[in-house]
Amino acid sequence: MDKRTTTLSNLSILFLFVVTLFIPFQNLLLLPISLILIIVIGKNILLRIIFIGPGNPKQSLTSSKHNSYFLQWDGGKTCYYSHFYEKESDLVVFIHGWESSSGRFDHRIELFSDRGFHTLAIDMRGHGNSSKTAEWTAGKVINDLKEILEKSPKHLVTKVHFYGHSLGGFITLGLQNGRHQGWWKEKLGTLILESPMTGYSFILSAISKQFRVYEPLMQKLALRGFNKIHPEVGGILWEDIDVPNWGVPECPTLILQAKNDNRLGLEHYNLLTKQKFNFESHLIDSLTHSRNRINQERDNLIVDWIENPR
Repeated sequence: MDKRTTTLSNLSILFLFVVTLFIPFQNLLLLPISLILIIVIGKNILLRIIFIGPGNPKQSLTSSKHNSYFLQWDGGKTCYYSHFYEKESDLVVFIHGWESSSGRFDHRIELFSDRGFHTLAIDMRGHGNSSKTAEWTAGKVINDLKEILEKSPKHLVTKVHFYGHSLGGFITLGLQNGRHQGWWKEKLGTLILESPMTGYSFILSAISKQFRVYEPLMQKLALRGFNKIHPEVGGILWEDIDVPNWGVPECPTLILQAKNDNRLGLEHYNLLTKQKFNFESHLIDSLTHSRNRINQERDNLIVDWIENPR
């Protein structure tokens, strides 16, 4: 696992907790120090909640057609799976959602691979076969994807398409921001966003619903933490973590939204469809947010998108 940048280690928090309990018994005049330590511990607990990683990893993609690779980073690795034909074709990059994995895309990958597309799917940090990261951010995943794409055989790629589900949609949108560049940006084709997350502010609000009084503090901590973890970004503001500042497509985009989304609701979808860009959207009654490896209504729309380019 990589090193912590904005939060203390478990051992450090435990040490502070013990010291906090011990001080008042030694000298009541030192009680203010205990109060300061309580604030430090509380701040780190909130930061841990903000930058917490996923829980139980799901099974990664198992396909005899796809080769598995890994991107090494300080303290861990990000796994990805790709299949490239020996001739030029379009590449589709699949980015899964929170607490999911590349394996959940197996059927959708086949829809493209069987029609001659190169395909690549990632296990985000802490998901599938990828290593856990000490402080999870979407920015780390974006940086991993950019490195993976740089390692890919671009001479075989005519266009690059992205398919992002849920959090993967947020990653996909983030890649559209002008600060992210590469050969793949010059060959950008289309996007498919399935029940996408489009704003982190909605997520933080949901995380802090049990203690609303701390939400403004958590916003400040989240921004400071992200900027400390990602100094290469040059500093972001609160409005930069939601669409449109986070990223808006500049290419044809297919939005496939679960009409009854029990995870994200429709506020993310509504925020995205308010923006001005070239998109086609579908609210799908039969589609659920997760556990949807096969959905005939959605899959028919994908095939139509493939066979009838916009």
